[in-house]
Amino acid sequence: MHAIGGLTNEIIHFVTSLLISLVLLALTLRAARLPGTPVANILFAVCGILWSAGGLTGVLLAAAGLHSADGGARIARAVQYAGAAAFPIAILAVWKPFASRPLQKTAVRILQICAGAGAAVIVVLVCGGWISRSGLARATALNAGTVLVLGAAITLRRGSTPRAVYLPSMAIVTALAGAALLMLPHPSNGWLQGVAAHLILLMVVCTFLLFARFRLADRFIRYAVRILLAAVWAGLLGGLTTAPTPWELLHRAQFPAAVHAFLLVVSVNLVLVSIAFVDERVSKQVNRWLFRAPDYRAETRALTARLRDLDDEQKIAAAVEDAARRPLELATALVAPAGADRFPAALFDGETVERAGELLVPIAAGGRVGHVLIAAPGPARPGLVSHDVDYLRTIAGIYANRVDAVARERDAIERESREAVLLQQVTEAELRALRAQINPHFLFNSLNTVADLIVRDPVRAETMTLRLAIVFRHVLAHSSRPLTTVRDEIQFLRAYLYIEEARFGDRLRVEMAVDPEAEGEAVPSLILQPLVENSLKHGLGPKPGPGHLRISVRVEGESLRLIVEDDGVGLSGRRESHGVGLANVAERLATLYQDRAGVVMEAREGGGSRVTVRIPRGQAVTE
Repeated sequence: MHAIGGLTNEIIHFVTSLLISLVLLALTLRAARLPGTPVANILFAVCGILWSAGGLTGVLLAAAGLHSADGGARIARAVQYAGAAAFPIAILAVWKPFASRPLQKTAVRILQICAGAGAAVIVVLVCGGWISRSGLARATALNAGTVLVLGAAITLRRGSTPRAVYLPSMAIVTALAGAALLMLPHPSNGWLQGVAAHLILLMVVCTFLLFARFRLADRFIRYAVRILLAAVWAGLLGGLTTAPTPWELLHRAQFPAAVHAFLLVVSVNLVLVSIAFVDERVSKQVNRWLFRAPDYRAETRALTARLRDLDDEQKIAAAVEDAARRPLELATALVAPAGADRFPAALFDGETVERAGELLVPIAAGGRVGHVLIAAPGPARPGLVSHDVDYLRTIAGIYANRVDAVARERDAIERESREAVLLQQVTEAELRALRAQINPHFLFNSLNTVADLIVRDPVRAETMTLRLAIVFRHVLAHSSRPLTTVRDEIQFLRAYLYIEEARFGDRLRVEMAVDPEAEGEAVPSLILQPLVENSLKHGLGPKPGPGHLRISVRVEGESLRLIVEDDGVGLSGRRESHGVGLANVAERLATLYQDRAGVVMEAREGGGSRVTVRIPRGQAVTE
């Protein structure tokens, strides 16, 4: 029974080691395209797979009754110790970047070649059966210890090597050198062999810390902890099933098979429930101990609450920088504008990029990457792992959402302000139309014309009265509407000009040309009436003889062109100011459209003047 328990423990040991090595290899290959993933991880994982697969195969062959000198057993042992002998090559691959001088780099390459040659020699000795198992263990430990002691002396310096590399590396070298020295002179001393075994266990733990430094290391830790917990529980279950006392009691029962099945089901269920209960808590503690991981959710909630009261982009950026730097213990954290000439192109596709020891996290606000969160861990901190990167992406998203919200709030305030100013200007313009353009003088002349026409042309007098009512009705109806259609504006001008034509008589000729496509487009209310009145009053009024007034509206791409032109006295011949109505129109256009609209007044070829208004298309007319 004792032999069965030992065999079970060896199988659990090698299976656990094999699963952890496979997980490390899979995650390392998955993260191979990410900067900061050392190739040494792949070498280390392969060494672990060779050691575990060879050892597991040897145990299974021994359980099958094959002698250790058989060919299959020798091959399994050769594979196992090939992984152990090649292990220093992976360690040297981690240390190699810290060899700064050419002579150091050359020495590291020579050591890697020697380590490979030593591994090959050990494999040959095993396959040929020329070395015992105890001698094989001593040779492997001595080879690895010599290579690593020399490699550490060549590459590692306390001042220039990061603590995350220096401390576990020194522990590995010390433990392996001590184990090799203890195994060399006293191979048969059980006490010394026990101490050597504990030193090797310490070396394995420190190696685990050294290689858990790539981007997906936290996920590797989580999976490895689950595998180790499963191995511990499997060992307990195996110990229970191989212990002699429970089995003796079982055989004394009246129905031993039923009791055996019952105990087996209960034991398996207890194992599953206990793993589910312990797994999350142990993984969280190991992650916190290895990576000093903060409470990401609490930090995220605190940042969101802090940004809720901020509306200044610089203060928002400072809060995000603090939320990145303080919990992760970064050397620097900075929110910077994203210039295409400063950052890699992949960043603007939404990818997180690592460059020269800095992690660049894109911040997409308003549908484009406008800023970058630059995070630098610094030499005193291990590299950022996936949980850290996910946290940085989260707070970058919080920054983008808050900046978007602030921009929307500002746009809403500015839009409301513009609408209020525009409504006030429209109201004032309409009141001026009632008070100035349609002033008592205009009304007096219109009524005199109506009275004269009642005698000479009653039908036309009635029509003029109706048109005068239309003018007043239009002004009153549009007192609260900033926009109207081109069709309504032209209809109003026709009524207004009908009255002016009756007053000017044969001296006024009016021509209107409106594109059918433009009739439904939106324009500011009463935008043309001040310009028409300006032409009649200052251009055609002082001119002796007949005059022509032309009003045209046409579509030009994404804009409307509204033109009022006359062949009157021109700009130089006007005796009164003509800038009041024009300035009013320009101010209203600027308020409503900013720099997307404008008005220009210019002299007309052949005499007279022309006023051109440019307005963007696509505005909606609200009732």
